[in-house]
Amino acid sequence: MEEKNKISEEKAKKLIVAGTVGAVLLVLILLFVMVYQLISIGVYNKRIKNYEMQISEYNRMIEEGASAKETYQMEWWIRREALALGLVVPENLDDN
Repeated sequence: MEEKNKISEEKAKKLIVAGTVGAVLLVLILLFVMVYQLISIGVYNKRIKNYEMQISEYNRMIEEGASAKETYQMEWWIRREALALGLVVPENLDDN
């Protein structure tokens, strides 16, 4: 009967060791996955910030371009440029 108890104790020890090893491996794998996810989130946040900066820069350029376009289409600008080039400007300049 003692041999039967020994075998059971040895099996129990092996099962405990196997369970512990399995649990440690599971925790390590989950830890690696979590670190990978944190790194990925950081990379994507950096990309998002870069895209937001580009969008704001393009919006600024659009606004500057719109005001420049309005300036270049004004009658006084056209007259000034025509006079600078030595062209004759008609008195009734169309706004087209």
